[in-house]
Amino acid sequence: MVPLLSPVEALLFDLDGTLVETNIDFPLMKREVLRLASNAGLESANLKDLDILSIIEHAAQHLRASGSHELAEKFRSEANARLEEIEMRHAADAKEIPGAKQLIQTLRARGIRVGIVTRNCRKASELALRIVGIEPDVLISRDDCSSHKPSPDPIFRALEFLGVKPSAAAMVGDHLMDIQSGQNAGLTTVGFLREDRPENFFDQVRPNIVVRSLSEVMCAVIGDNR
Repeated sequence: MVPLLSPVEALLFDLDGTLVETNIDFPLMKREVLRLASNAGLESANLKDLDILSIIEHAAQHLRASGSHELAEKFRSEANARLEEIEMRHAADAKEIPGAKQLIQTLRARGIRVGIVTRNCRKASELALRIVGIEPDVLISRDDCSSHKPSPDPIFRALEFLGVKPSAAAMVGDHLMDIQSGQNAGLTTVGFLREDRPENFFDQVRPNIVVRSLSEVMCAVIGDNR
């Protein structure tokens, strides 16, 4: 039996790994960003433990702090362009996570607003959504907000567009950062436990509920556990 969510006016979803599968090569993206940081004169060993977007931000901040403002902007531009290139290549092969399209259509038909909050770039996100035929009410990509998950800022931006308060919304995602972002924004959180993940994957962030399929998200929203 899937626990029921409190009544919600909006559901926000992560994109890659939650609604679509693109198999983006994240290790390659990280290597490329570290390579560009090294080319800019930074010690990559000091950055390798950060996530990809944090590497870009910390490297750019360090360059600006040392007075290399033009180099900082050049690095940021080149890094983001390389990430977008890799993401676009993989987004072209996007596949729907089973049940994603039907879930989004059913939620919207029931008057529940749907948003997508992703750390992917807008062009790749829009391409993947177009390929699988998913239409949210709002898409917030990394290009649309200066802060990214696990920051609550992109979630606040999505809710502002939807006209929904955090207390009336829930965040669904397959990554720890999705849950942390939702919690930081004051939302109910739903961890999507993929088949390749261990049972204790979400233990350190403790989402309100954990589901193992997108059909269980609908059960949690409408109370149909048949």
